[in-house]
Amino acid sequence: MSADDRFRGIDWKDVLHRLTLHSRHLFASARAKGYGNALARACVDPDDLARTVLTAVLQNETVKYKPGKGASLTTFLCRVLDDDFKDLLRKGMRLNRRLVTLEVTADRDAELPSEPGVVYEPGDDGQGGKIIHLRAAALHAANGNKELEEYLTAAFDCGASKRADQAELLGVPPSIITNRRKRFLKLLNPDANDASGDSGGEE
Repeated sequence: MSADDRFRGIDWKDVLHRLTLHSRHLFASARAKGYGNALARACVDPDDLARTVLTAVLQNETVKYKPGKGASLTTFLCRVLDDDFKDLLRKGMRLNRRLVTLEVTADRDAELPSEPGVVYEPGDDGQGGKIIHLRAAALHAANGNKELEEYLTAAFDCGASKRADQAELLGVPPSIITNRRKRFLKLLNPDANDASGDSGGEE
C-alpha cells in the first residue's frame, strides 16, 4: 500500500486541529503539575509539537502509519505525540537539574552524563562565560520562585529577549511578563524605580 493510499480521504486540517488540542492539553496538564519550568527549558510550544508529529507521518520515515493495525490516523498520531511529549518533558527536566551546576560554588554531579550545550565549568572570561554566570546569579536571586525562574528561563535559555516572545513561550499574557520583570527587579534592588531598566525587552 502506497503512502497515497494510506492517506486517501484524510482531512488534514481536522487532524492537525485535533493534534493541536491534544498537545495543548498535555502542556496545560504538565504545567498544572509543576513542570512548567522544565517545559520552558525544552523550548518547544504545543502547536509546534503537533505540527512536527504531522510532518513526520507525511515524511513516512521515523513515523509510519499502518491502517491495517486498526487505529485511526488521529488516534495513532496522538499516541506518537504522547511519546514525543514525554521525551520533551524528560529533556526539560534534565536541563532543569543541570542548571544547578552553573552555580559558581556548585560541584558537578558525576552521575549526570555530559550533554551538548551544557556548560559545567565556565572558566573563561568571554561573553559566553559572563552570560552563564549572570544566569546563575539571576536564578539564585529568584530564590526558587517558579514564576520568576520560568521568566528567566525564557530570557536566558530560550533567547526570548522581547516581552511578546517571552509571553508566547510561557503561554501567558504580556502583562504577566511585565509583572514578573518588575518583581525580579525589586529582588535585585528593592529601592529601584520600576521604570528603570527593561529586562523584558521591547514588544
